[in-house]
Amino acid sequence: MQNESCCTGCSRPDLPWAGRGTSLPIAGCRFTLYPMTDNFIDIILGALEKTDTSAVWSETDALSTVYRGRLPYVADAVKALFLNAYREGVHMALEGQFSKGCPGDVSGDSVLERRGEAPNAAAVAGIHFPVHCKLALYPMGAADYIDEIAKVWYMAKDAGLEPATIHYATRIEGDVQQVFDYLTAVCEQMDKAENVHHYVLHFTMNCNSPTVDEE
Repeated sequence: MQNESCCTGCSRPDLPWAGRGTSLPIAGCRFTLYPMTDNFIDIILGALEKTDTSAVWSETDALSTVYRGRLPYVADAVKALFLNAYREGVHMALEGQFSKGCPGDVSGDSVLERRGEAPNAAAVAGIHFPVHCKLALYPMGAADYIDEIAKVWYMAKDAGLEPATIHYATRIEGDVQQVFDYLTAVCEQMDKAENVHHYVLHFTMNCNSPTVDEE
């Protein structure tokens, strides 16, 4: 089923994904977890096993994991996986991208019937630690895209995440719960923007970094 509201390629019959877009409310996040320790395999597999993915469609391969479904549940699962993988003193990074509305998306590989509370919310609510995060938002097809980016920059400021503009990205920092809530709020803001039909939010988050910022 073609997504008629997407202006970034659906009408191009020469493209390999022509006519394959979906108008269903499918959000997704593809991500890779990097625990920088000798027992990284145990940490990754343990976090994947501990995270409840009943509300999302999931697939893991040698490069990354993808969760697909409704945004609240996708965000819940990604957040839970990172928090479940946390080990005190272990430098760890999470690199990923949230996306919704891609003209090449398809209607399958998703869980859309789930309703109610996110399954991991209560289990990870008490986990707190500081993180650094950089992010880059791409509101596809929006002529006033820079205005949309400015809106979410001020959202970070209002949330107390100390946003700083760096080359090709915005940097924020704060408690891991606050940062994940903010990333989810950015996706929700893109869903509400009438002029944005497809967005990508790329992010990299880390904790326990040995790098000390210069004053």
